[in-house]
Amino acid sequence: MSAGPLPTIHEVARLAGVSVATVSKTLNRSGKVSELLQARVNAAARKLGYAPHASARSLRSGATRILGLLVADLANPYFLKLVESIEWLSSAAGYSVILCNSAEDPEREERHLAMLLSQRADGVIVIPTRRGWSGRQAALADLPMPGILVDRRIEGLDLDSVTTDNVALGRLAAEHLDDLGHRRIAVIMGSPEHQIARHRLDGLRSGLASRGTTLDERLIEKDNFSEAAGHAAAMRLLRHAQRPTAIFATNNHLSLGLLRAIAESGLTIPDDLSVIAVDEPPWAGLVRPGMTIVTQPSEAIAQTTVSTLLSRVSEGRSGVEGEARSIQLQPALVVRGSTAAIRT
Repeated sequence: MSAGPLPTIHEVARLAGVSVATVSKTLNRSGKVSELLQARVNAAARKLGYAPHASARSLRSGATRILGLLVADLANPYFLKLVESIEWLSSAAGYSVILCNSAEDPEREERHLAMLLSQRADGVIVIPTRRGWSGRQAALADLPMPGILVDRRIEGLDLDSVTTDNVALGRLAAEHLDDLGHRRIAVIMGSPEHQIARHRLDGLRSGLASRGTTLDERLIEKDNFSEAAGHAAAMRLLRHAQRPTAIFATNNHLSLGLLRAIAESGLTIPDDLSVIAVDEPPWAGLVRPGMTIVTQPSEAIAQTTVSTLLSRVSEGRSGVEGEARSIQLQPALVVRGSTAAIRT
């Protein structure tokens, strides 16, 4: 059986015995209405199943109370944590979130952005794909609403951003391993062309150099983007003539591949090899010993992102403009059992 036509504001007014203007003021909270009339209007609206039309309301107010969230890859556990926090904070501020997963596909990201523009979102949060698309920089620079980049910046784009200090992240890993006496330290990473991977490597290299240790370039496995690639890279390092005493995996996917390779090779952590990773993977509680990690402050990143964007939304409505804000938050070292002093 098909549903009947949606109730109208005129029907609510007739049932409540009031004017259409009174119904509008009550339901949109846009004017003074006595408590008695409010109760009659609300009762009539509930009985008829009427709700104000969101599109019409947004046209009048100029606000949709919607934020767009473009995520580069929802398969990444770190991004999932960010999404959860961003959605919760946005909801608490009275905003709904349209979530779009780009899956590291630039074409999908472009389509998602166009959709969010058509939905007249009040603001857009973008965790950008690694690869760009033709016109991306111009499209983001000319957004009709406030936008903010999270986790990854786009070089040359003058847009608000909230990121982790990834040079400091690499330096924390270097200092910890050097304190334990490790000198043959290997790295499994993504592409050095990508800013995050490059900065983490730069931090590791400079942190070791400040301690008088040179990072062996032959122990750097580059251009790895999946668990399988991390596993293959780890196997190459473990077969090295002079096996490293410690390995730094620069993201969750790579650390999982590394752990699988170590298990398959019959090695023991940390007796045979120390391991340090980035962020708190969802399987960390299943690993023994626990993983030493350098963690990004995901909750603080989410809070800073939402507060910065909503302040821009408010500024936009009042005609206030300002320079782009580039906010870097600091990582933290969490020491567990996967790293230990080198055995002589």
